[in-house]
Amino acid sequence: MTETPSRRDGHTRRIILSALVGGTIGVAGCVGGDDEIDRLQPERELWSFEADGRIPTTPAVANGRVHVGSLDRNVYALETEDGTERWRFETGNEVWSAPTIDGDALYVGGVDQRVYAIGLDGDQRWTVETDNEIYAPPTTADDRVYIGSNDGKLYALSSAAGEVEWSVEIGGKVKSELATIEDWGYVGSTNGTLSAIDLRDGARQWRFGTDERVLSRPAIHDDRVVFGSTDRRCYAIDRQNGDERWRYETDGGIASSPTVRDGTVYFGNWRMRVHAVDVETGEQQWQTTLRGRINGSPTLANDVLYVGDAAGIVHALNPETGEAHWRFKTDNAVIAAPTVVDDVAYVASNDGRVYALDVT
Repeated sequence: MTETPSRRDGHTRRIILSALVGGTIGVAGCVGGDDEIDRLQPERELWSFEADGRIPTTPAVANGRVHVGSLDRNVYALETEDGTERWRFETGNEVWSAPTIDGDALYVGGVDQRVYAIGLDGDQRWTVETDNEIYAPPTTADDRVYIGSNDGKLYALSSAAGEVEWSVEIGGKVKSELATIEDWGYVGSTNGTLSAIDLRDGARQWRFGTDERVLSRPAIHDDRVVFGSTDRRCYAIDRQNGDERWRYETDGGIASSPTVRDGTVYFGNWRMRVHAVDVETGEQQWQTTLRGRINGSPTLANDVLYVGDAAGIVHALNPETGEAHWRFKTDNAVIAAPTVVDDVAYVASNDGRVYALDVT
């Protein structure tokens, strides 16, 4: 089935220039009021595509196509050039798990408790059933697919056939994407822990406890792992032994995966703030306040930090100061990280649309 994407007049999607609003170094800045959000500015929208349900997943871009999962049960493949739908794959329930592409296959989990391998032509390769719903995105490495389930387990599946090579009991619900380096993997759980796993056999090496849930993918930087918890803290721990290096206190729960670049950790929290923290010391560099709570990871591309919020706004920020270059408004929450490829930002929104934005 092929559909033509919509091209909106941009009435509710406006760009706000950095001269109007922005953050302040070391102090919480704030975006302006509704009048500033509604100001007409040069249009950045190249195209938009409307699905039949909300889209809470980070777009995966490969081979000239954008791939997203939707709460309408489908995984979509769209042309990057104009948003034309090339195929859709129907699962048995909502898709909250962001697709991962490796080689000529796409991997995704579903609320129907299944992991799917789908060819980039839209045909199913294999499917494996777990014992509960899947919200975690898959991770691929060394001919395996690693994925967590609400059954409390982390699974290692063969990429080729979907055979379960091992599974390990993490506890709680595993909604965190696995982060990998060499033979090590790191994954969080709703039981408040971050676990280090030997990827060769699934043996747990150590476990670090927080006071609440760990919902998102940790970041690996040199000899440490950085991650957030809904206990309002961002942690840096030694990736070999799990010893704490530092913790950074915020005023809201953290479900955003951290992004680390050039010695700085970027993440958002549920109190609408984006934080920039020194990765070595845990000291704040700046923070700024957006319009809604932040669930998705900040995306850093071409010296711009892109962050979506629950007010439906995508913010393009200066990574050095937190000041805004521009903002773009959708009609519902943006809870997934934007994906930037070749000067185009692909944004999924809970208004059921995928947007392609010119970010040159």
